Amino acid sequence: MLFKRKQPEIVVPEPRVIGSRKPYRTLSASQFRTAPRTNAPLSMSPSTTPWFQYTGMNRSGYYRYIRDHIPIVSAAIWTWVHLCATPQSYDLEGEEEEIKEARRILDDLDRRIGVNPLTRNQGLSRLTEAMFLELFTVGRFAGEIVLFKDGSGIEYFKPIDPDRMEWNFNGKWEPVLKDDDGQALPLHKERFFYATLYHDMFDPRGSDPLAAIPFVTEIEQQMLDDMARSSHNAGTPRFQIRITPPERIENEGSAQYVSRINSYFDDIVSQMKEIGPDDNLFTWSDVQIQVVGGDSGHSFSWRLNREQVIEDVITGLKLFPWVLGRSHGTTKNWVEAQFNILMQIVDSVQALGVALADWLRTTELRLKGNLATPHHRFTPNQDPFLVDKRRADQMLFDIVDGKVQRGYISKEQGARELGYSEAFRQD
Repeated sequence: MLFKRKQPEIVVPEPRVIGSRKPYRTLSASQFRTAPRTNAPLSMSPSTTPWFQYTGMNRSGYYRYIRDHIPIVSAAIWTWVHLCATPQSYDLEGEEEEIKEARRILDDLDRRIGVNPLTRNQGLSRLTEAMFLELFTVGRFAGEIVLFKDGSGIEYFKPIDPDRMEWNFNGKWEPVLKDDDGQALPLHKERFFYATLYHDMFDPRGSDPLAAIPFVTEIEQQMLDDMARSSHNAGTPRFQIRITPPERIENEGSAQYVSRINSYFDDIVSQMKEIGPDDNLFTWSDVQIQVVGGDSGHSFSWRLNREQVIEDVITGLKLFPWVLGRSHGTTKNWVEAQFNILMQIVDSVQALGVALADWLRTTELRLKGNLATPHHRFTPNQDPFLVDKRRADQMLFDIVDGKVQRGYISKEQGARELGYSEAFRQD
């Protein structure tokens, strides 16, 4: 254009290629650094950033890495674990003398069952909590009983990485335990415990609860990077200055006219650059100044998109948004229905903890020659709708009792409607 003043050359960085740009803090396997296998512990000093050694075979370690480094995934797994790991206890069934002796035996077992020597008590409770953490992270849990050398009892329970297990099908599934070099190790089935969060008849490894999460979390991390970049560029308001070139003077040559309007342009630019916070700008009506950028709805749309991604993560982990404090106006009845579903899942997962604890206690008692039978217990989660349910029970009782009193149904029929097999009294 004739009136466009030539500006000094500006060095512009090369344009980014979206297809090959590294996502910000992505968790895809290709972005992890690799290093030779080492037994040295991972440094966790403040000056060192922990990293994950991905080999393509350590899928469980990859899921643990995601659990420890993605906040929403960590919060969801933490919630599941503590929904299941309620206060625990056990009962004993058998002769009185055997029960008394069994409690002493099991108290000793509780102090030594864990692999951490600093755990002083509640060993089985901590073990079941660790089991739930593994189940909701990698979908499976494995471990083996280590006996004393004389076979007189259980020394401790050794957890085993499920990635070291392989399965062969010969009419029935046969597990094979491998060492770090891929060599088969002896697997004593009577001392081995294996549990999966989901039961898949065609894959004894079960299903991975985080299988659908990695790519979603990668999208979220990429979105955070894009949000930061766009906010830096478009979120800051700027001035746009429009200068209308003056009219050409009669008999003024083209070169003189261009020189004059460029000089006028330079004066305006210089005045804008040097204006102080308490100065004012005075121009003719040929200069227009307006604010551009800083769109208030821009961050709102980013937030909606990110919330949708986060909800995908929560859904993938089989939770509801309100469980993690992300309620979206659901009704009380709908939340109550979701709560009942959660408690049904918790009951089924706690059954795996019961199986582990009962198996360990029973094995220890039998090795000691004690015939008492242990029964592990989990305290039920507190029901926020208990008062409403008790009111409903009272209303049902009053209705059934009214039918019995007025002779519409017998006491036996009334007892069955209330859930009893028979009436306690017939009078």
